[in-house]
Amino acid sequence: MDLATDMSYLEKLIRAVSTEGYDFATGSRIMPESDAKRPFKREFASRGYNSLVRLFLHSKLYDHQCGFKAFRRDALFELLDEIDNQHWFWDTELLVRAQYRGYRVLEFPVYWRHGGSSKVNFVKDILGMGSEVFRLWWELFFPGLFSGKGKLFLAASLALLILALVATFLGASDVLDNIKQVSLSTLVLASLVYCISWPLRGIRFQQILNRLGNHYGLGFLTGSIFISQSANVILPARIGDLSRMYILKKSKDLAFTTSLSSLTVERVFDIIAITSIAALASSGVASRFELAAWMESLIRFSGFAILIFFVGLFSLSFREGRIAKRGGKKVSAISSGEPLHKIKEFISAFIHQMSIVAVRPGAFLAVVASSLFIWGMDIFTCYLVLKAFPTAGVDMSSGFTISLIFLAVALGNIAKTFPVTPGAIGTYEVALTAVFGLGGIRPELGFTVAVLDHIIKNSVTLLGGGIALSGLGLRWREVLSTSPDTLKGM
Repeated sequence: MDLATDMSYLEKLIRAVSTEGYDFATGSRIMPESDAKRPFKREFASRGYNSLVRLFLHSKLYDHQCGFKAFRRDALFELLDEIDNQHWFWDTELLVRAQYRGYRVLEFPVYWRHGGSSKVNFVKDILGMGSEVFRLWWELFFPGLFSGKGKLFLAASLALLILALVATFLGASDVLDNIKQVSLSTLVLASLVYCISWPLRGIRFQQILNRLGNHYGLGFLTGSIFISQSANVILPARIGDLSRMYILKKSKDLAFTTSLSSLTVERVFDIIAITSIAALASSGVASRFELAAWMESLIRFSGFAILIFFVGLFSLSFREGRIAKRGGKKVSAISSGEPLHKIKEFISAFIHQMSIVAVRPGAFLAVVASSLFIWGMDIFTCYLVLKAFPTAGVDMSSGFTISLIFLAVALGNIAKTFPVTPGAIGTYEVALTAVFGLGGIRPELGFTVAVLDHIIKNSVTLLGGGIALSGLGLRWREVLSTSPDTLKGM
């Protein structure tokens, strides 16, 4: 654009891709025969950057960012979908991927003079491009780790490492001895009980969406939950919830606002249910032991988060109602089309949709009831896993033991809200082991129960997710790489 490259080279550039059989052609300021002049700082940074690209990405080119380029249309369009970067690293990624895929790339020396101005932020963009070199190196030379199966492998490896460390600390031989004593038939029963909880999740999500005026089949909704929860097993920080938004948008064209509000409501009611269970169960075990400080902190933190959510939602709903009564529609008509107006419109719709379910008494009680039932099944699964150890010496019929299991699973799931590991693998087991230990269950037995309980739940989740993916014609890579930008752009 700034004509830094002498236009006498234009014919050579065009001929390379039009008649000489090259797929990509680029001028070079760094080849020995090049005649280029630019400030020392930029020359030094450019040569250093291109050396890194040649070293780590095995490129044969000297200069990846000269703006003098031509592409054969078919070859370019075959590569566009593979290119992630949309900034300064774009042409580097294009040329590197072209070489990696076996396309013919021509680089030739040019006469080039610095234009005197640039929009490059020297520090910020150079650091950013350095991280992009690492990202592309990882994708090209370790491709399996960025596929759905690869992410599953990484998560499984991390889980095994964490669990192996805890097992070693508690005594690996004792853990193995416990596993040898387990009743397989009871574990199978526990797995079946957990399977039953999934249609209940679908029914609850169906309740929420029905309240928002969106009616979908139970099978489809249960399948979408299976997929998003499978993604949450693999990815940290509940990023997998984006997968469900993606599926709802792609399959049903559900508005991003609606899918976000319905998922937010679902998560809030999950926290309400497990916090209520933890608070009630803590009173049931109070006769035997005093809660550790971290347990009380988890319950209080969760309760405080719920309180803040509803106070904020009530306040915002009340404010939106007052604005509407004062003629908010007239203001909207005047400011229509402005970016700020669109943001306000999105927030207003989001608050309104959440308040339909979370604030109105009938809807609130219905979703609370279904949430308690879902988590009751989750806890019953853990109960059966503990029952599968007949020599554990635990009275499974006592109110204390039942309260202890309720408390352990509730605190384990509250701990899951902190994105320490993918799928909260490790944090869940540690939380259950600690609570069981306070209740008199041997730490190695408590850990074994926690591990088997989590294995059953994650295995059912991943198996259901795989079946749902096949039924919906989707791929792991597709649902694991979604982002808010993808959702908005569909």
